[in-house]
Amino acid sequence: MTIKTILKSTLVSTVLLSNFAIADDDQILIGAFHDYGITKCDSFILENSQLQGNWNLFINKHKGGIDGPSTEVTVTQIYGSEGDTVKVEDTYIQTAKKCFLRNTWTLTFKGSCADNVDLNDWYVSNEMPNKDYTTYKNAGGLELHAKEISMGNFKACIQEGSKRSSAKHG
Repeated sequence: MTIKTILKSTLVSTVLLSNFAIADDDQILIGAFHDYGITKCDSFILENSQLQGNWNLFINKHKGGIDGPSTEVTVTQIYGSEGDTVKVEDTYIQTAKKCFLRNTWTLTFKGSCADNVDLNDWYVSNEMPNKDYTTYKNAGGLELHAKEISMGNFKACIQEGSKRSSAKHG
């Protein structure tokens, strides 16, 4: 066997294994939603809530409907590493006709917010000198609320935001 054949074989095996890992994560996520009654929003969920590397997943169902028969389920993902952690909460609502999503996120970075909020992407929309937060917006209209915390020589920037979207069943 030539080196070229061995390299091709290794590359194909690596791609296949990584695709199986992605498929397994997708199956875990969709299976969890199905277990809680969200069965008509698979493509919408996979488009908006794919599991990230080094993740922890928590899921729960909210009781009662929102103005008629509906199912509401929240999935919380925490991923990343110490000093660079992301927490995402995705609340899906399946109604008779559509799927809805309210996505919220919290990002934690080591260092000041001045070092961790890119002013090329975000602009200050509301300074609140009498509060712990500064609100930023981006060109797409998303808001980001940032709070800096300090303990001794350690500083961290906590950033929070949210968005809402919807899609037809599928």
